[in-house]
Amino acid sequence: MTAVTISRASTLLEHYIAKDIPAFLWGDVGIGKSDSVAAVAKKQGAELLDIRLSMFDPVDLRGLPTIQNGETVWLKPAIWPKDDNTPKFLFFDEFDRALPSVQNAALQIVLNRRIGEHKLPDNVRIIAAGNGNTDRVGTQRTSAAGDNRFAHIYAEADLPSWQRWAASAGVHPLIIAFVSFRPELLHKRGGKNEKTFPTPRTWEAVNDFADAPDDIRMDLVTGLIGEGAAAEFEGFVGVFKNLPSLDAVITDPTGSPVPSKPNTRYAISAGLAVKADMNNIQNIITYLARLPQEFSVLGVMNASRRDPSITHTPAFIQWSCENQDVTL
Repeated sequence: MTAVTISRASTLLEHYIAKDIPAFLWGDVGIGKSDSVAAVAKKQGAELLDIRLSMFDPVDLRGLPTIQNGETVWLKPAIWPKDDNTPKFLFFDEFDRALPSVQNAALQIVLNRRIGEHKLPDNVRIIAAGNGNTDRVGTQRTSAAGDNRFAHIYAEADLPSWQRWAASAGVHPLIIAFVSFRPELLHKRGGKNEKTFPTPRTWEAVNDFADAPDDIRMDLVTGLIGEGAAAEFEGFVGVFKNLPSLDAVITDPTGSPVPSKPNTRYAISAGLAVKADMNNIQNIITYLARLPQEFSVLGVMNASRRDPSITHTPAFIQWSCENQDVTL
């Protein structure tokens, strides 16, 4: 089955939820499956009941047995959704890492909306997620009968979706610029013996160290995305730090030199995004307009998502109208 972008996967998920069809979101490790489900829940005002199925036993889903009036009954588990007016997502994450016995217990809930005497309230929608056989994280094969109980969505990381998310999530423009310059490093599997490699998840973690001291930053980043990607990122940081004065560029946007190398163009768009505010965005847009359009879009959109007040300026409004066909 053809994979879709992670943003497209979120849209499909919303449609399945609207029709109360259980949906299974598949994708490689670290691409943002769990975050996508959480974002859809937030958008719809739903409570997210996040169950990492790989950590559960069957009794955790059915509840503990007890004796009442001489008969065995099953106590309702604490994770069971409450019957109230709040919409809820019952999210079975890491489904294919769970033991087959746990998968079977969860599938009873998916198929019958109940397990034993415990019935799901009508306000609950069911979602699952897994990595499939694309990774090496100890997955268990899911049954054909179980697979037939879900609508399946296969997702993959894609640069435009990640750029939009990263800018709105406050990821440092330097990181966004680097990944835009080297898009193949957004998600790249490591070698057989490599424990770390770049994914959307690990780039989010790199954000914590974007401003770390020079003498330790590369070692910190290597521990998150691997040595090769970290070395390239460190080289990009060097380009960023050796840019001409950004204040001079802002002061003289029509006379300041325009770089010719792609890595420097990405770096200067990131630097200007960091410095942008309501007072200087006109000059920054004027300068970025002298670069190829992709750099202008990257710089202005990073700036506006870092400081939303920029979107109310005449300069941004005019720029947005002129670039609406390519706005991130």
